[in-house]
Amino acid sequence: MPTSDESATVLTGWDRRRTLRLTEYEHIALTLFAERGFREVTIDDIADVAGVSARTLFRYFPTKDDFLLGRPRRSAERLVVHIAALGPSDSPERAAWEVILQGYDADPPDAKSLNLWRAAAAGAPEVVARVTGERLMLVYIALAAYFARCLGVDLDSDPTPRVMAGSMVGVELALIETLGRSTAEFPEIVEAANRALHVRPRRSDR
Repeated sequence: MPTSDESATVLTGWDRRRTLRLTEYEHIALTLFAERGFREVTIDDIADVAGVSARTLFRYFPTKDDFLLGRPRRSAERLVVHIAALGPSDSPERAAWEVILQGYDADPPDAKSLNLWRAAAAGAPEVVARVTGERLMLVYIALAAYFARCLGVDLDSDPTPRVMAGSMVGVELALIETLGRSTAEFPEIVEAANRALHVRPRRSDR
């Protein structure tokens, strides 16, 4: 029987393989959506190109929408976990913004991939609205709770944490929406976001 460390290694290896497959299937689907249109592509079309059965794809993506929803959801869920883990701070806005930027360091935004997603989702505006709304609300709720903890106030009686959270999620959305739609490089966009929030992260390269 394997030790707990060995079990963790096996599980990590399985997770890694699953993530690689998921990423591969996502990329195939997004490419097909961008080329043919979201509504014109079927699960069977994606399965044919991926060289797997439709049944296999359904294990990873229960619906066609999930090919578009997957990565944004995973990104938002990771960010919420990191925000929830933040400790008290005298500068909660800076601490929260640093966590958001660290997420971009861990999973660097790529304008080419982002524009592929946009092209793939062009025929499904309702999915785009759903993705945007889900991310905004998840991050907003996490930020508001964190700011309330740091300020020592009640969310139900003091509007400050919610206003602070709303400002930050708005700027982060603008950051994402600017990438690939502007000639500015990502560091320039981050610098503009820093100025908008009146926040200066500790890292010197920001």
